Amino acid sequence: MTALRGGIELGLMGKRSAAEYRALLEQSLQLADTMTQLVISLRDFGESGAPGGSPRCVSLNAAVGEVVAELSSLAESRDLRLQFKVQADVQVSADQDRLREALQHLLGWVIQNSAGGAVISIQLASSEREAKLWLSLPRLDAQYLQIRILEDITNPGLLFCHAAKNGGLGWAITKRLWDSLGGKIGISTEGPEGSGIGVRLPLAAAT
Repeated sequence: MTALRGGIELGLMGKRSAAEYRALLEQSLQLADTMTQLVISLRDFGESGAPGGSPRCVSLNAAVGEVVAELSSLAESRDLRLQFKVQADVQVSADQDRLREALQHLLGWVIQNSAGGAVISIQLASSEREAKLWLSLPRLDAQYLQIRILEDITNPGLLFCHAAKNGGLGWAITKRLWDSLGGKIGISTEGPEGSGIGVRLPLAAAT
């Protein structure tokens, strides 16, 4: 706001050429766009931490398969290929709509931050108490390492501030979505296929 106001005030001081006025207007427009995106991110960040609906038994395999099908075109446009390795069905306890939203944000983030020409492998597994979702990352560059500082921040205000400073708002929203599902998400360099993102979710109770 300070920078935007300063640019406007500068434009009102004295006479300037048409080119100078245009430059000031373009700068103001860019600042306004940045502020709009920040407000949208703040809204999404707030909504991502809101409680979802009542948890019920949901097929994680089906949910992942649907989201992979939805985002395959986006991946192809970035010269990426999604590879979903289907194994035994994994039933989790979650709100179905919130689960799909969390999967869309996670896979979308990975696609947008991956170098072209690679394969993003998605695997599912389960233990006695939890389901495990693993996404391989084509690389583990500085951007991935930067957002690791967000993993242990639990205060929403601090999380948003740190994410905004480090360009990690997309990841912060994704993290909040999985937190709201009772899940745990993190980046690891020691996954089934090297570096990747691991998600843990509570299994559905046996019937």
